[in-house]
Amino acid sequence: MPGGGLGARFAVLRELDRSIAVLASIAFISSVGVSIMLPLLPLFAIQVGATPSELGLMVSIFAVTQTIGQLGSGAMIGRVSPRRQMPLGQASYAAANFLISTATAAVPLIAFRALAGLGGGLSIIAERLYIARVADRAKLAFTNGIVSAAGSSGSVLGPTIGAILAINLRIPFIVVGTTATLAAIAAILFLPAEPKVAPGSAVPSATPPPLPESTEDVPAVAAAVDASAAAAPDVEAPSASRWTRFRPLIVLGLWSLGFNAAYGGWITTFGPYSTANLGMSPGGVSLIFAAFGVGSILLGPPLARIADRSGRRRMVGFGTVLVFLFFVAALVRLPQPLIYLTAAVSGGGLAAAQSSWFALLSVATDGARRGRSFGFVTALSNLGVIVGASLASQAWERVGLAEGLATASIFLVLAALSLLLVSSDRRSG
Repeated sequence: MPGGGLGARFAVLRELDRSIAVLASIAFISSVGVSIMLPLLPLFAIQVGATPSELGLMVSIFAVTQTIGQLGSGAMIGRVSPRRQMPLGQASYAAANFLISTATAAVPLIAFRALAGLGGGLSIIAERLYIARVADRAKLAFTNGIVSAAGSSGSVLGPTIGAILAINLRIPFIVVGTTATLAAIAAILFLPAEPKVAPGSAVPSATPPPLPESTEDVPAVAAAVDASAAAAPDVEAPSASRWTRFRPLIVLGLWSLGFNAAYGGWITTFGPYSTANLGMSPGGVSLIFAAFGVGSILLGPPLARIADRSGRRRMVGFGTVLVFLFFVAALVRLPQPLIYLTAAVSGGGLAAAQSSWFALLSVATDGARRGRSFGFVTALSNLGVIVGASLASQAWERVGLAEGLATASIFLVLAALSLLLVSSDRRSG
C-alpha cells in the first residue's frame, strides 16, 4: 500500500504541475493583451472626447460590473467549476474590447467597458479559486506568485508592443480582444480538472460529504481540508459567533478596499499626468507598465516565498510600502530613469502583496462556502475603485492632475494601516 500511495501522490503532483503551467500560460496570454491596452485606455478616452468626470465614470463602471462578475463567480461555483468559468469570462472580455475599438464617443466607450468588467470579474475569481483547489496549502502564496509572475511576463511584453501600436489608439483593443479569445480557447482545451482533494491536506477519517455527480466542481473540498487542520474547527462553527467567523474576511477586505481605491485613482490620472507633467509619450507610459512587470517577475516570487515562511501579513504591508514609493517618485517628478527604476521595485511589491493577500484570504475563507466568501470579499473590495476613481477625477477637474494622483496615494496609506487589524500569521522558529 505505501508504494501505491506514493505512486498516486506523484501522479497527482504531475497533474498539479500541469494545472499551474497551463494556468500560468493563460495568465501570460491574457496579460499580454490587457497590458497593451490598459496604459493607453485613458489617452484613448480623451481622444474620443471624454472629460475627467467621464473618465472617472469609465473606471468606476468597470469596477461595478467587475464586482457583479465576481459575485456571480462565487454564486455559480456550485454549478459551474472555476475551470469552466474562466473561458466564459475571457470570451466576454474579448467581445467587449472588439466593441471598444469601434467607439467614437465617451458614452459607448463607457458601456463597452462595463461589459469588459463582467468578463474580467468572472475570470479573476475563477482563476484564484482554481489555484485554491489545485495548490498545496503550504505554498499558496508562492503558487499565486508564480501565476502572477506569468501574468507579469505578459505585462513586460505587452506594453513594449503597445508602445509601438500607440500611433493608432484603436489597434490595442483589437489585439486584446484577440488575446482574450486565445486565452478562452486554451482554458477549454488544456486546463485540467480540479482534484477532488486539495494537495497538502489530509482526508478526514469521517465520511466526507457526498460529491455531485454531474459536475467536476467540488465545493466541499476545502471544508475537508480545514476540518483536518486542527481539531476539526468547522465542527465548532455552530457555537462560534458570526463575528469570529467573519472578522478575518472583513479586515482583509479593508486592505483590498484601500488598495483598489488607490488603483482606481492611479489608472484614472497617471496616463494624463505622465504625458502632461513628466513629459512622457504614450509609448513611454506603456513602458512604465513594462517596468512594473519586470519587477513582478524578478522580485514577486522570491518575496512570496519569504511570505510563506515568515508571515504573509507582513509581506502585504511591505509590498504596499514599495508600491507607495512609485507614487512619491512620480509626484516629486524624479528624472524618468529613476521613475522607471522605482516602477520595477514597486512591481515586485505589488506582486508580493497581492499573492500574499490571496493566500491569507484562501486560508480565512470557510471551506464549505469558499467560492461565495472568496467572491464576496474580493467583489466588495472592488468598490474601492469607484471611490478612488471618483475622488481622483474630481480632484483633477477642480484642482489639478497632481492633486488627483496624490489623492490616490492616500488610499495606499490607509490600506497599510488596515493591516493592524489583521491577525499575525508569522511563524515561530
